[in-house]
Amino acid sequence: MLTRIFLYTLRLLMIIGIGGILWFCGLILFTRIIPSSPIDIASPTDGIVIFTGGKTRLQVALTLFQQKKGRYLLISGVSPESTLPEMIDQIPFSSQITLGYEALDTVGNAEETAAWVHTHHLKSLRLITSNYHMPRSLFELRRLLPEVDIIPYPVVEKSFLKQKWWLDTHTLHLVVQEYNKFLFALICRPFKDLQGTPRPKESTP
Repeated sequence: MLTRIFLYTLRLLMIIGIGGILWFCGLILFTRIIPSSPIDIASPTDGIVIFTGGKTRLQVALTLFQQKKGRYLLISGVSPESTLPEMIDQIPFSSQITLGYEALDTVGNAEETAAWVHTHHLKSLRLITSNYHMPRSLFELRRLLPEVDIIPYPVVEKSFLKQKWWLDTHTLHLVVQEYNKFLFALICRPFKDLQGTPRPKESTP
């Protein structure tokens, strides 16, 4: 009896150990795909989308829009209490800016963006979000918009500019948290594919 318990415990510890090693190796690989800078800052696109979450992202999006790097701009995930509508009204061509209030998470951002893209019949898109959030954002968005050319424009957080950013507890926590969410999205992907990917409903311009 004791031998069986010992063997069971040993197998369980081996499984946990192997799982931990695989998780850690995946984390290392994940840090390698976190972009450190925008790849293409010159090419214009049909649209620009920002997944909200910081003032720097918004400033970057508005600057690119005013530089005519995109004909349309979507700010996805806007809080109902936000003062953005008043600020947007002061911007030239504000009629081509859409504020999205439906998204509550990254999946919602992707769905809201897909509906907006179909409404305006866009063929190319520049995606703006934080650098550590970019892998999962691209993963969710490309699933819904496989026919659209999506150019990532990562906004690099200040803490990532440090030579050894992984020694910063807050930054490391952000990366680990985002890595776990990315893993969850990868695991859920086959089930979503089995269910089929419904075409997002067109949004109101």
